[in-house]
Amino acid sequence: MSCIGTAGHVDHGKSTLVKALTGIDPDRLTEEKERGMTIDLGFAWLTLPGGREVSLVDVPGHESFIKNMLAGVGGIDAALLVIAADEGIMPQTREHLAILDLLRVSRGVVALTKVDLVDEEWLNLVREEVAKYLKPTTLAEAPIVPVSAYTGQGLLELLSALDDLLQHVSAQKNIARPRLPVDRVFSLAGFGTIVTGTLLDGVLKVGLDVEVLPQGLKTRIRGIQTHKQQVASSQPGSRVALNLANVARSDLVRGNVVALPGQLHTTMLLDARLQVLAEATNPLTHNTFVDFYSGSQEISAQVRLLESDEVQPGQSAWVQLRLQKPAVVTRRDRFIIRIPSPSLTIGGGEVVDISPRYHRRRQKPIIESLERLMHGTPEEFILAALDRRQVVKWTGSAKTPHGLVGYTLEEVVKQSNLAHDVTQQTLETLLSEGRVCKVGVFWFTQAAWDTLADEALRLVQDWHQLYPLRSGLSKEEWRTRLHLTPKLAAEVFSVLQATGKLEQIEAAPIVPGSGQMRSGGLIRIPGFQAQFTAAQQQQVTRLLELFQASPYVPPVLSEADAVAGSEVVNALLEQGTLVKLGDGILFLRVTYTEALARLVAFLQENGKITAAEARDVLGTTRKYIVPLLEHMDMLHITRRSGDERTLVHH
Repeated sequence: MSCIGTAGHVDHGKSTLVKALTGIDPDRLTEEKERGMTIDLGFAWLTLPGGREVSLVDVPGHESFIKNMLAGVGGIDAALLVIAADEGIMPQTREHLAILDLLRVSRGVVALTKVDLVDEEWLNLVREEVAKYLKPTTLAEAPIVPVSAYTGQGLLELLSALDDLLQHVSAQKNIARPRLPVDRVFSLAGFGTIVTGTLLDGVLKVGLDVEVLPQGLKTRIRGIQTHKQQVASSQPGSRVALNLANVARSDLVRGNVVALPGQLHTTMLLDARLQVLAEATNPLTHNTFVDFYSGSQEISAQVRLLESDEVQPGQSAWVQLRLQKPAVVTRRDRFIIRIPSPSLTIGGGEVVDISPRYHRRRQKPIIESLERLMHGTPEEFILAALDRRQVVKWTGSAKTPHGLVGYTLEEVVKQSNLAHDVTQQTLETLLSEGRVCKVGVFWFTQAAWDTLADEALRLVQDWHQLYPLRSGLSKEEWRTRLHLTPKLAAEVFSVLQATGKLEQIEAAPIVPGSGQMRSGGLIRIPGFQAQFTAAQQQQVTRLLELFQASPYVPPVLSEADAVAGSEVVNALLEQGTLVKLGDGILFLRVTYTEALARLVAFLQENGKITAAEARDVLGTTRKYIVPLLEHMDMLHITRRSGDERTLVHH
């Protein structure tokens, strides 16, 4: 399906022609019918002689309603430029044509209306004038068809010309990122809120959860209509009416965008290539405030010129637009700018980057980067998309990569604004050339992957150096410091493990059946072993002598820390030399194992044991025996009943 937008001066017969072609009056408002002048957008549709169904967006021609015209021409495939034969080219003819040219609408038909009011000689003069005026524009090759909506003259020829024109229009691309710029909002009793627009970049289906931007409102599609017919789904390029659930009419306005949740984001800063109209009366100067139009959005903006202090009429320049409120745009979107007072269209252009940094002016590397984005190949677009988040986060005196992330294929498609199959093929080519790297389902530039892999290893190496007595770094802390999602972290670790650069220390119980685990979820450089320094080894020897001298009344945790230091004690616990019970009771492992065996033997001989008896068996105190007995309960070796414990028989 295709969409055609009208254009032309007020009272040149746009709406009358649309009604003659379709049988539908595009003027919806009472004021429009009373004044005989289109004020807002109107909509109609027809089937061309070749069977193609097309939508028509009828725009107002009066200069006071140019912003309404701009809201309707953003997604059209072709233009129907209407020029009255009795008047010829008029001011809004020029402005509308300039807008179509800036938007790069390259297909169109010119309808010379009201030919019943002029003679043949005059008609030929007007035709020549129009053809000459079109020559420097994107509509230079547009056929010119004389018509009369009143007598019917030329209507069949006009339909045939439109049919021929659209035969060569490619289907709107589907990059699986649907967006509907809203150009009308209304409500109907029994249905609720309805929005209309021309669907771009993807398919919408009944039942899908969607969000309305920039507000971020969550809603669901209850129903879809195209040309007042209920449909289950809608294709890119079609005029669509969406019935939205659980959202109030008052919450939505023209300029909103309906999209799938999380696929599009707002921006208040964008880089663009701007063309100033040759007809502009003054140059565009740095920091000029303008009205920015894209899709159905109208937003105040400040134009920062990146190369000079002004841009002369007819020239183009690199600019950064600082928007006064959030916009929803994508790379390659066309836009128009107008100065607010006096209200005039002065230029337009193409969005090149929707999430740039704030640029300093007159920086050659920045201009060169923008040139590459503007004129780049699919390979360059994809590499730029994969490089989106290569930023540095400063942490104290050290800097660490922040956001060295990979992208899934679907994310690369959306970032690069290329078709799915083109993106896939290009990525595979870049992979074979060694310019990108695939890690699981994630794609990186090779440079980004190398940096991330180096940083992932450096974190573990630094940890070993900082804590030489610890077996490894917590896997979760490693992931957090690298700013990776759990899924991406798992893929990154899997690759580094497979290449022998990192290894995981499997969790092991302190004793069989215990809930206490040793060395769980840790990663290390392969071959790393915790080793005591000579001084630390002396501390270890001294501490172990204290444990051996009084095995069942040994130092508690705080006392052990005072003798050898917490790092040494933790290392002995991690190695299994010491066993910790409760809040701070420590035993040598050999003592712990012996204690369990002696208590079990007593139980086997006597059938039960009290805390006092257990204390006497081991020659210890209540301070030590109670945590040990509770530990045996936890291991299901014993079962407590009052002051007594019995063996649990397995």
